[in-house]
Amino acid sequence: AKQASQDAEQAAKDAENASKEAEEAAKEAVNLKESDKSYTKAKEACTAASKAKKAVETALKAKDDAETALKTSETPEKPSRINLFSRKTKEYAEKAKNAYEKAKNAYQKANQAVLKAKEASSY
Repeated sequence: AKQASQDAEQAAKDAENASKEAEEAAKEAVNLKESDKSYTKAKEACTAASKAKKAVETALKAKDDAETALKTSETPEKPSRINLFSRKTKEYAEKAKNAYEKAKNAYQKANQAVLKAKEASSY
């Protein structure tokens, strides 16, 4: 669960970075309007959005892995040591879930940027 949480957090960072790339490329495409460079920038925005999408998929898998680890650690009666493990697992699952949401939001932003870039370049 800890590794899954870390994977999800890294994926969220990757998605946010890719989203920023898409937004930058879209801004440039808008500034360049209907030129060849605008088309190139729109393609760059699409590529960045694809990176964000892959990061979201990674975050989703990590979130699912963390939740699976959480389910397998939950049993009705356990010694306190296992309870501590379960609490930690729950924390990691929550972190992974939050990271997934961040990644998903970043991907949506990237898609908005792509739409702007496509519009600007008549792509």
